[in-house]
Amino acid sequence: MTRQDMIFQPGAVLHEAVIGGLRANGTNFSAWCRENGVIETVARQATFGQSRGENGQDILARLIEAAGPDFVRQVYERRLLDHADQIRAAQRKRGAA
Repeated sequence: MTRQDMIFQPGAVLHEAVIGGLRANGTNFSAWCRENGVIETVARQATFGQSRGENGQDILARLIEAAGPDFVRQVYERRLLDHADQIRAAQRKRGAA
């Protein structure tokens, strides 16, 4: 996945999707960082959007590729849709009160 293809908003949802994808592929965040010479803190900052420079974007693209872009997209999309449903339900409940 190239930086131009990025459709994800960095944050907890993206971070968890990447973690899940790495685990599904038989590795984990720490191991991926170690094997790729990336400091874990820097990689975490990239997934959470705290490192948005060229290096952070490159690390994020590599993480998504390693986790499986389709897997990450599906998990990310599902989590966002679930969150939107929760917001709508809370708004309906608030309106009924």
